[in-house]
Amino acid sequence: MPKYDLQIKNATIVTENTIFKGNIVVKSGKIVGIYKDSSHDSYETIDAEGYYLLPGMIDEHVHFMEPCENEREDWIHGTASAAVAGVTTVVEHTHRCPVRSVEEFEKKKEYVKGRSYIDFGLAAHVWPGYYKEIPKLWERGVSFFKIFTLNLHDVPGHNNYMLFKVLSLIASVNGLSLIHAEDESIIRGMQEELRTEGANILQRWRNKVAEEVAVSNVIKIAEITRAKVTIAHASHPKVVQMVHEARSRGVDVWVESCPQYLFLDENILAQDERLFKFTPPARSKEEAQNMVELLQQEKIDIVASDHAPATKEMKTRGDIWTGIFGIPGIQTTLPLLLKLVSENKLSLTTIVKVYSRNPAIRLGLYPKKGTIMIGSDADFVIIDPEKKWTITDEWIISKARWTPYAGFSVTGKPIMTIVRGKKVVENDKIAIEPGWGEYIERNL
Repeated sequence: MPKYDLQIKNATIVTENTIFKGNIVVKSGKIVGIYKDSSHDSYETIDAEGYYLLPGMIDEHVHFMEPCENEREDWIHGTASAAVAGVTTVVEHTHRCPVRSVEEFEKKKEYVKGRSYIDFGLAAHVWPGYYKEIPKLWERGVSFFKIFTLNLHDVPGHNNYMLFKVLSLIASVNGLSLIHAEDESIIRGMQEELRTEGANILQRWRNKVAEEVAVSNVIKIAEITRAKVTIAHASHPKVVQMVHEARSRGVDVWVESCPQYLFLDENILAQDERLFKFTPPARSKEEAQNMVELLQQEKIDIVASDHAPATKEMKTRGDIWTGIFGIPGIQTTLPLLLKLVSENKLSLTTIVKVYSRNPAIRLGLYPKKGTIMIGSDADFVIIDPEKKWTITDEWIISKARWTPYAGFSVTGKPIMTIVRGKKVVENDKIAIEPGWGEYIERNL
């Protein structure tokens, strides 16, 4: 009888710190051996000669919409999209069907059971009237608490007083928050001003000042309460700088950003503001280039997709004020990061840090997830570094069936995704039935 379940040999292994040639053996879903050259008796052997092997990516910020907006996205399409792009773990939260209580959390876990191709966590929303549920939700194992500083997506926002109260409570249980930071008063004032002018300009409406003011408030309150927070989807360099200045004086704040702030710029809004409506919006071309530089300098802690899909028809039904926020993104995040590698703007080890190791650490999943070491889950993505290809709408599995990156030329492609030792995707084809994915408990 073979000693191991799986052997991956001749791979160029990429960790957060180094790149080396080697073989990996897997037993019962765990990495049990890492060798330079020796071969081992296994039920299955994958020859990865000429390919890179990275730990599976972890996307901490996705919206699969179920069970309230299934026409936009569901767990089967969403996790299939993730798996095709090398993502082996996601953390999901849905605004229309928020998790605000232990009862809603347990119902959501049960609903997702049997529908995910990959491992997952669930976040809870912080909601007025449900604050007493916060300690119980953290004890039950939610991944983090999502907080808004403004009213958005039918989710009530938190002013500074409310933010102080809830961050104090979350800090008391050593909890983690992901905060959407835009200032309510600036956003609403600009909306009224622009409506009066008859101008539909997303950049002026969801402006940088509103983001900076809210981030400044969050940082100060986190400092006072000693809360652990991550700033969601930072859109421009000033926000990244604000976070790192705060970190230098001991505030436990991290910063997340997304591909839309690296690859898109405000000029795309001229095509159709409704279609490319997300918030914060894309900023200037120069700021996008600066964000890429900050990513390579590892001053952006975490990359996530903020996958919030809707079809083109759904996105363009209303006007700029009533249309849906969000774009599809989970299937294109790793390919776009690989594009930066091919252009010598990013290293593979940095990809592993910002899209695997760092989110695993922040979410309390490390070293079970986010690394390649003995004892870790056997979560891998195998990449063909020489593959030249073009992103197309037809390639997208999400129910959105489109991507803002259609037409982008990329070098480097995920060709196989393995979750806990099981092959989930090979050459863009799903290899298993949904339900392999498990809820992942954090160790915080």
